[in-house]
Amino acid sequence: MGKQPLSAALTGGIILATAVSAQAGGFNRGAANLDPLYNAGGFGIYSTAIYVSPGRSYSSVNSPVTGPSGSVEFGEDYWIPSVSVGGRIAGGLSCAGSYTQPYGADAKYSGPITFHIAEQSLETHEYGLTCAYGFDVGKGRLSVIGGGFYETVEFTQGRNFIGIIPGVTDISLLQVESDTFGYRLGLGYDIPEIALKAQLLYRSETNHDDATGNYTNTPFAALAVLTGAPPAVAGALYGTATSATARTGASLPQSLELNLQSGIAPGWLAFGSVKWTDWSVLQNLIVTEGVAGRPFSSTQFFFKDGWTINGGIGHQFNEKLAGQVSLTWDKGVSTGWDTLYDTWTIAGGLGYNATDKFQLRAGAAAIYFEDGLKDQRSSATDYTAVSPSEWGYALQIGATLKF
Repeated sequence: MGKQPLSAALTGGIILATAVSAQAGGFNRGAANLDPLYNAGGFGIYSTAIYVSPGRSYSSVNSPVTGPSGSVEFGEDYWIPSVSVGGRIAGGLSCAGSYTQPYGADAKYSGPITFHIAEQSLETHEYGLTCAYGFDVGKGRLSVIGGGFYETVEFTQGRNFIGIIPGVTDISLLQVESDTFGYRLGLGYDIPEIALKAQLLYRSETNHDDATGNYTNTPFAALAVLTGAPPAVAGALYGTATSATARTGASLPQSLELNLQSGIAPGWLAFGSVKWTDWSVLQNLIVTEGVAGRPFSSTQFFFKDGWTINGGIGHQFNEKLAGQVSLTWDKGVSTGWDTLYDTWTIAGGLGYNATDKFQLRAGAAAIYFEDGLKDQRSSATDYTAVSPSEWGYALQIGATLKF
């Protein structure tokens, strides 16, 4: 029982630090909690909820269409839920069913920039089943990990043409959705007596090659003229159409993560992780409209690969209470098409064993976003912007029930 409070605080801290710092690394959010695979005492329910307030903004915006403008806040607050259920099935076999939101984005804008972008959101849901088969190796236990997951994606983008294009009375929206399957593979090794645990986990790329949805309140002909089409051609193609089906395709990245932890002294534990995410797979999103069947709009990402490095210390205060502190650096993925640059996260967490079957966790984190410049343009009418260095925060609560 002595090491259990420390493990609770440690697990909560790693989840918190990774989730909030990874905001800079593309659209990373939650990760499936595979702790049930290492529960030798039966089954358990592991739940976590993280509230993130990123506080992102532009300090200045310059648009050839609407002119220069001042500060614009756009980072919306959001929640990251995570639930896992599972444990030892029989012999060396353990399994865990999990739910989380692996990727996401929530942004809403105000002022003249809404001509270019009024809102943008990415919502994903992952439902997974992962199993491990373990056998004794040396002083510990080696586990071979494998499983699959079902992933859904919803992407929404809005623009405001009111007052600029005649006849427009509402926000123009693009909404598409898709679903697909993926898999994860890995190896784990643990020695409970010294609180040692190592895990190498690969999560596959997911291909959403046939995402479908709709354009609504979209003045197709007028927008085609703004991007260089002759008025007669635009009129012949689109007439007065303002709605249409939409079709696109994109992939979300594969990743590889190494997690390590070990006792270093009585009541003390060190932990760390390194994660690579193949964000360079996401270059741009080209959407084909259903009126003339032509590529009509595009969103440029041109991300580079992401890296997340985390390290920290945990301490057991007594048999019931333990805590941890950690520092996380996340390498930004931007190449000038956005302001997703480096972040630093300082996080702390507490774990409390109410009983030998029930644990509570809580944590908080401060997130520092480095300044960045969006200086790339997809067309002569696109905008540029500057994001200042700024701070955000995150709060976490969690609980584990074993039976």
